[in-house]
Amino acid sequence: MKKIILIVDDDRLTLATAQKLLESEYKVVAVNSGSQAYKYLERHTPDLILLDINMPEIGGFEVMETLQKDPRWKKIPVIFLTADRSAETEIECFRVGANDYISKPFEPNILLSRTKSTIELDGYRKDLQRRLDEKTKEMERVTIQAIMTVANTVDAKDDYTKGHSMRVAAYAELLAQRLGWPEEEIQNIYYVAMMHDVGKIGVPDAVLNKPFRLTDLEFRLIKGHTMVGAEILSDFKTFPNISVGAKYHHERYDGKGYPEGLKGESIPLVARVIGLVDSYDAMTSNRVYRRRLNDEVVMEELEKGKGTQWDPELVDIFIELIKEGALEKVWMPEEDMATPIFDSGKIVGITMGDEEIRESPIDYLTGLLSKRKGEYDISVGLRAEGGTLMLIDLNHFSQINDMHGHLMGDYALKMVADVLREVCGNDLVCRTGGDEFLYYLAGITDEEIVREKVEQLLAAYAEKQKEVELLKEAELSVGISISGRGCREFEELYRRADKALYLVKQNPGQRYGFYQKTGVLRTPEQSQGDLDKIMDAIKNQETYQGAFQVDYSDFNHVYDFVTHMSERNKKETQLLLFTLFSSNGGDVQLERMEMAMQCMEQAICKSLRGVDVGARYSSSQFLVVLLGTERENVRVVTDRIIQNYFKLYGEKDITITFDIAKFN
Repeated sequence: MKKIILIVDDDRLTLATAQKLLESEYKVVAVNSGSQAYKYLERHTPDLILLDINMPEIGGFEVMETLQKDPRWKKIPVIFLTADRSAETEIECFRVGANDYISKPFEPNILLSRTKSTIELDGYRKDLQRRLDEKTKEMERVTIQAIMTVANTVDAKDDYTKGHSMRVAAYAELLAQRLGWPEEEIQNIYYVAMMHDVGKIGVPDAVLNKPFRLTDLEFRLIKGHTMVGAEILSDFKTFPNISVGAKYHHERYDGKGYPEGLKGESIPLVARVIGLVDSYDAMTSNRVYRRRLNDEVVMEELEKGKGTQWDPELVDIFIELIKEGALEKVWMPEEDMATPIFDSGKIVGITMGDEEIRESPIDYLTGLLSKRKGEYDISVGLRAEGGTLMLIDLNHFSQINDMHGHLMGDYALKMVADVLREVCGNDLVCRTGGDEFLYYLAGITDEEIVREKVEQLLAAYAEKQKEVELLKEAELSVGISISGRGCREFEELYRRADKALYLVKQNPGQRYGFYQKTGVLRTPEQSQGDLDKIMDAIKNQETYQGAFQVDYSDFNHVYDFVTHMSERNKKETQLLLFTLFSSNGGDVQLERMEMAMQCMEQAICKSLRGVDVGARYSSSQFLVVLLGTERENVRVVTDRIIQNYFKLYGEKDITITFDIAKFN
């Protein structure tokens, strides 16, 4: 396609000559005044302008000034044409922004050569600009992803503030929109607000999650997060004011805040906005010391603090948003909390029954489908044609987080996602949160085909382990459930895949397994070995990551509780591991196994004192901790539990036994 050249000159001979010389290689448009040039430019964008300096009414320099002021025309290259060959004129041409200068009457070869060179150079400039824009966007994407990862890491330190930074960012964005800020500033405050609590990285988790009154030292540690955050972000230049938001969001309008006691409008507006919405999220979230407050109570609190804690003008506007229900639209599912609400292109509506779900369809960390979108699409596919569901778990993921930090844990999840994308192609894959993924094979119910696919997946992951040192100790486990005529509902298929995954994880060396209608319970001999492993983990706790090296999160809480209470009270503590086993040594139906397990749990709960604690150890075992109980008194407790179990279960096919060990 020919390049377009616009020639602007009041001399008809010059127009005709230039047009004749150039028209063989270019599309040439000729006009004889500045006003006609403006009319043409309103509808078209040429690749080059040849512009005469001395014209009646509107001269060339005046036209050039107009071009430079208009962003539509500013980057169009311009070559001046003039009979004035003085040095002053030439200097002025380049000063006002011309690319070149040709004297009239011009030599044909000079005109052709300089025209060609200018167009080629502009082409190079545009190509470089395109590449620079792509690199800039990529850097921004990486930066934003890093910000989101850090924000999630900070929120994860506090059990009660998951998603806090993302919600504060979304609320700040809504308030900025209502204030009429420019779009660029609205987007900027989203990321400034997202990083406002980054300084909490330096605050011990025990202080952040303490359920009781803080000591003076602990409160100073909490207050110090503003200065720590400002220091961390001081050299971060991508988003303006990002350190200001971290440093001053706890200043008060009456000057009684921290860290510097700024007052009124001396507090940066960005920090005043973040401080207000930060308080709103704190009031409307469950905290370690109280349940969330409803909007009526929150609005009363905001009115009370108007002019003392918060900017009164901002409070009035924010209360309007609450009354309108605008903040209720800021609904972010757990795995997609990092999706900015201003990016409307990423928000989708999913209708499940009578409920419409609005969320990002993409998991922000891995780029796979989000949990809700994935589950919805799988449900639709199952009802239409059936298929196979794989539940994939990354073993020892918590150890990666504990030993290498959450950022490296996120990196590990991305590597797993890359493998899934490579192997699964156009099949449906989603991240369900944490370290679990779902892989759905639409319409495939042949076990051999499924087996080939899962082995292909595990082989690809093994190759990735060779490349990535971090993954070498983190194996994949896969539970598989194939739909049948009577099972095309997602919930049931997921439950079966989960049971299959559990059995896989209970057998070292096994990487995948299919759901079976029967399952094998532990034997009494295996039960004693399990308790020995638990005791070994406790005695050698310095060499263990986590609580007991099992996948049930309840154990972390039980272990911490028992350790602290035992150390504090110096009382004898007994560990009991109750185990279900088959009376005839054979397999049992999974449904009966679960029923028996529920009866055992109820029997244990009925029989324990208020100070005793317990948690599941496996699908057929329950660990009980008897605090301050001597060995000779344990028999009373165990007899009561066993009697209650048989009363509740009422069958003889699954019986119960227990093993005991002294904790200290």
